[in-house]
Amino acid sequence: MPRSDRTAKSKFLNALEKLHRDIARAFEQEPDYTLDAMNERERYAAALIILGNYFSSLSVKTIAARFFELGSAIADLNNGTVRSLLQPASADNRRADPSQLWRARARVALGLEALRRSGLNRQDAALKVASQYSSIANLAGAKAKDSKLQTTIFGWRRELKAGRVKNFEASELFAEGIKRIDRLSSRQGYLRFATRQFAEAAEFSCVFSPSCAFRKSYPDVMVVQPRQDWGGYNDPGPLDCPT
Repeated sequence: MPRSDRTAKSKFLNALEKLHRDIARAFEQEPDYTLDAMNERERYAAALIILGNYFSSLSVKTIAARFFELGSAIADLNNGTVRSLLQPASADNRRADPSQLWRARARVALGLEALRRSGLNRQDAALKVASQYSSIANLAGAKAKDSKLQTTIFGWRRELKAGRVKNFEASELFAEGIKRIDRLSSRQGYLRFATRQFAEAAEFSCVFSPSCAFRKSYPDVMVVQPRQDWGGYNDPGPLDCPT
C-alpha cells in the first residue's frame, strides 16, 4: 500500500476513534443528572454537534450543516422554541403514542409469547410479569390505567398478533421476534428470551419513574433502542438471548 494511502487510512481511523470517544462523552456528561427530557435533549444536541464537526473535518459541509441544525433545533426545545422541523404532523384523530413506547409494548408481547410457549398458562405468565417487572404497568396508555395489568399486556399481544397495531416499528419488531421465537426449541430458551424482552421493556418503563428500583437490580440493561431493534434482522441484537 502506498504511503499516502496508509496515511489517509490512519487519519480516517483516528477520526473515527475520536468521533466514538467524543459522542460517548456527550452522552455520559453530567451522569448524576436525571434522564428527563431536558437533560437528554442537551446530550443529544451535543452529540449531533460532534457529528457535524466530524463531517466538517472531512470537508462535507452540506452534511455537517444538517447535523448542526438538528442539534440546534433540539437544543431550542429547552428554551420553548419549536422549529418547523420538529413540529408534529396533524393527526387524523387523537395523537398516537410514540414509537419508543410501542416498541417497549412489543417486547412485552414477545415476552408473553415466549412464556406461553414455555408451558406457562396465561395467569402464571401475567403473575410473573406483575411480580418481577411491575414497572411495565407504566407503559399503559391513559385509557388502560384503570385496567388490570394482565388484561392490558395480553391486549398488546393480541393486537400485535392480529396486525392491528398501526405503529410500523413495533409491528416489525414483533414480527422479527416471532421468527426468533419460532427458532427456539427448549423451555430454557423460551424463558431466556422472555427475560430479555421484559428486562428491556421494564428499563424503558422506568423513564416514567426515575426512582424505579429495576435499574438498581439490572444496571447493565440498556433503554429500549431505536431502529436497530427491528432493522438488523441478520445481526445479533437486543432480541437475541444470552447463551
